Amino acid sequence: MRIPPVEPENADKQLKTVYDAIRKQYGTELNPLKVLAHRPQIMRAVMNLYGAIHAHSETVTDELKELISLRIAQINGCRDYCVPMHTFMLHKQGTDEEKIRNLTRAATSPLFSEAEKVAIEYAERITVPSTTVTEGLFERLKEHYSEDDIVELTAVIGTLNFWTKVIDALEIPLDDVFKHQPVSQPS
Repeated sequence: MRIPPVEPENADKQLKTVYDAIRKQYGTELNPLKVLAHRPQIMRAVMNLYGAIHAHSETVTDELKELISLRIAQINGCRDYCVPMHTFMLHKQGTDEEKIRNLTRAATSPLFSEAEKVAIEYAERITVPSTTVTEGLFERLKEHYSEDDIVELTAVIGTLNFWTKVIDALEIPLDDVFKHQPVSQPS
């Protein structure tokens, strides 16, 4: 880890309250947030954004958000933190192991709905620098998602790209709570 975390015992009262809330949800304070705590205003802003993109949605489901998150982690090479964490979250939600293993081939896999396929392709196009979101892709996206949903998908994708870059650049280690989760290998 290139920047030491702000540990709970060194946190001020306000930060301890935030840590308590995170610990209740994940069982730990989460290493990326403990590093961002060096700039509490950034940590709070990121947490607000994270909370907003993870609000319940009928169309952009929690499973889809995690599938997109895992796919972005795979593309960006965030293998030491993001891949195990999002695999853990998918398992926790009850996602079928075969579906997780086939994520890299979602476009041709019968395990994914057409809506999931186009959302994952959209995430890939935004994430891979040499690709673009074409009008054709955007029209296919609009066949499955409302404008509100597309804004939400785009925010999820952008936020996860942010996290993979921060975690990689600062070499933030995986939290113990996610270490005992087997990481699905693409089939």
